[in-house]
Amino acid sequence: MSNDMHSTLNNWVQELESETEIVSSEEINEEANSNMVSFGFNDTVLNDWGKDSVQEFIKSCAELYERKSLGISMVFYSWFDEMAGQIRISAVSQTHGKLPFRCKVNPVKLSEIVNGIYSDDSGLYTRGELDVWCKNI
Repeated sequence: MSNDMHSTLNNWVQELESETEIVSSEEINEEANSNMVSFGFNDTVLNDWGKDSVQEFIKSCAELYERKSLGISMVFYSWFDEMAGQIRISAVSQTHGKLPFRCKVNPVKLSEIVNGIYSDDSGLYTRGELDVWCKNI
């Protein structure tokens, strides 16, 4: 449990730890969908959590996926689904050489994803590119 994370986010990481099984597949969409988890929120809880806590939460999710990937080289990625109001995470095998989005992707720093969450801007509707943070795991 991280002291830098709000208790709700810590609880979510603990739930992920017990429930997550990382799937590897030759079919990128099957892999991405099987490994995807969504986290809903509203403005009230966002303000209570704070940006640093959200950033630490997403980093903790990446670390958890790395531990659970059983040595398979994967790409962990996170983005803000603006229409659903959700933080989303997933992972796909590095062998695919791409992410499973049908839109243009803008690779950004984790802090930019968190800023987008707080400003309700995924980049997709304002710039035509979805902001995505990736980490090789």
